[in-house]
Amino acid sequence: MKRTITWQLGVIIIGIIIAMLIITSVATYKTAYDKLYEAAGIEAYGCANITTGLITEDTMRAVLKGDEAAAQALGTQLNWTTGHKAIFETQYIIDQTGTILALDDHLKDKGFNVGDSFYIDEEAISTLIQTGHPTYSKVYEYGGMSRLSGYAPIYVDGEIAAVSVIDFNGNIVSERTWDVVKNGILISLIPMALASIVTVWLIRRKTKPISALIDQAKEIADGNLSVVNKYDKTQDEIGDLARTLNGMAANFRNVMGMLKETAEQLAQNSTHTAESLTEMKTSVQQVSASMGEVASSVSDGTVSAEQSNDLLQELASLIQTGKQKADVSVHHSEKTMETAEEGRARVEDISLDMEKIQRASSDTSRTIQQLSESTAKINQIAGTIAGIAAQTNLLALNASIEAARAGEHGKGFAVVAEEVRKLAEQSNDEVLQVEKLVRDIIGHTEHVVQAMNENTSLVEAGNKTVQFTAQALTDIHEAVSQTMHEIDGVSRLTHEEAVNSARVVELISQLAAAIREIEDRTVDISAAAQQTSSAIESVAERSVQTSLVAGKLNGIVSQFRL
Repeated sequence: MKRTITWQLGVIIIGIIIAMLIITSVATYKTAYDKLYEAAGIEAYGCANITTGLITEDTMRAVLKGDEAAAQALGTQLNWTTGHKAIFETQYIIDQTGTILALDDHLKDKGFNVGDSFYIDEEAISTLIQTGHPTYSKVYEYGGMSRLSGYAPIYVDGEIAAVSVIDFNGNIVSERTWDVVKNGILISLIPMALASIVTVWLIRRKTKPISALIDQAKEIADGNLSVVNKYDKTQDEIGDLARTLNGMAANFRNVMGMLKETAEQLAQNSTHTAESLTEMKTSVQQVSASMGEVASSVSDGTVSAEQSNDLLQELASLIQTGKQKADVSVHHSEKTMETAEEGRARVEDISLDMEKIQRASSDTSRTIQQLSESTAKINQIAGTIAGIAAQTNLLALNASIEAARAGEHGKGFAVVAEEVRKLAEQSNDEVLQVEKLVRDIIGHTEHVVQAMNENTSLVEAGNKTVQFTAQALTDIHEAVSQTMHEIDGVSRLTHEEAVNSARVVELISQLAAAIREIEDRTVDISAAAQQTSSAIESVAERSVQTSLVAGKLNGIVSQFRL
């Protein structure tokens, strides 16, 4: 039952009704509570205001001055109010700050006394003082109970001297409110229950055709396509759904009839197709085997052609390498000829230079000989100057002796004689240095003469060697020229062989490419034959599967009652 749309819609509608009832009840309770709260407050401050007429100003002045007897008497007077109306819990007199001035016995029983501070609603007290009109407080918790207080002003000499307070039990407002609204809520539950029952009955009545349509759909799902329903004459959504189901059943009948005929024809065609494909598969397999043998033969020819091509390419490479080496040899021979020719020219130049060096060496030898003779003459002159210096020194010594003998008259001559002696000694020293230099020059000259003689011998030997070298270079030039001529002939022959071998390699490559193309075509044909065979086999298998599916389809269609 919980799965039916009747149950679900009923739950939704009843839930809405209950929610509306709750909202209405809460609103009614709130309104009644506010009104009863206002009425209780008015009643409280009205009674408080009435009782203030029983309090004289003299009594109030005595209480304000702290007269305990007056406060006790006033408290006894307040007991009359709470004693004659049970709805009042307590009555007491407070000043504007909340200090108790007088109280009844009920408040004393709660543990309060004159002079104690009591809770006041400051907003209500402020309104009372400003307007001079009685008022009431909000509900509050104090002294072990919930309270609603009515405030009334007490005048002394025309001024508000104190406040008379009567307390209600705050719970009385909610209790009275509930007493007011509970009957209405309980009474409203009866129409709600009736409305729920009627709603469920109406929903069930409207959903009954849907259940019939569901039964028809189940019959169609079970294969009974001949079933029809009787709700297709109505003009609402149920009628549209009924007509749609009847149309769907009619369409299914037509489709199933066509499927049955198609399945039978498909089964027959699949059987014939499978037999034809089996024969084609055998033929294609034979073609594939033949093409495989042809491809194997062509593959062997391709391998042989490629091996021949590799050998010819290697031979052509060797010939080309020989040609390159011959060209390099010709180039080197040309370089050797040029070098030999240049060497021969250089040797001729060296020969001329050697002759010049030989002539220069002879001239230098003669010059050095003349220098040696001049050095000997300088040595003789230095000896003569040394003799003159010795004689001059001796004469200067004799002149000094004679000057010493002359005394005073000979001092000037003695000075001259001393200077002459010093010059003679200096000349003698210089002559000694000149003789030393001359000896050094003679020694060096002898070494130079000896070296020049050796250079002359070497130059003569070098001249002969240069002549032999020139002749050898001439012979090398002629030999290299002959070799270059022969290598040039070999290079031309090698070039012709390289051209011919390249042509042969090109022809072999073309042959190998043609064979390879034939092999590729043969492999492609063989692969295509194999693919065709596989495709035919796959189609044959699918034809068999189609035949089986057609049989299954025919079995399924036969389950439907048209």
